[in-house]
Amino acid sequence: MRVGPPRGATATLEVTVTPDMAAIVAGEQIHPVYGTAALVQHMEQVSRALLVPHLESGEEGVGAGVDLIHRAPVPIGETVVLTATVATVAPTKLVCEVLTRHGATIVARGSVEQRVVPLAAFRDEVEARRTRPQAAV
Repeated sequence: MRVGPPRGATATLEVTVTPDMAAIVAGEQIHPVYGTAALVQHMEQVSRALLVPHLESGEEGVGAGVDLIHRAPVPIGETVVLTATVATVAPTKLVCEVLTRHGATIVARGSVEQRVVPLAAFRDEVEARRTRPQAAV
């Protein structure tokens, strides 16, 4: 990774909650609100925006960890703003703190850790897992 983003750098993502982002379990909508799974996806998306400009050719960023407290419901049709702030930068790691707001309300807070890996090696590992026989459970 080229010199990473400076500590304190930020990126934002504005999301209008749609029905496919609702709290869904086994294909069934549980609540008509912004679901935690969609929230995690958007946390990764806004954090990745800070990493991608610093990747070198042949590198890729992969999710390595998420920590999240989801504190308040947001109804479908409402808009949230996620702000990722760089907390830790290392040669092969970027950690962003992410704050999600609905108006003045803090909906969620957490962090996303991304690792920088060689793209070819990552693709090889994915392929090996696809063709490897599954172990008995």
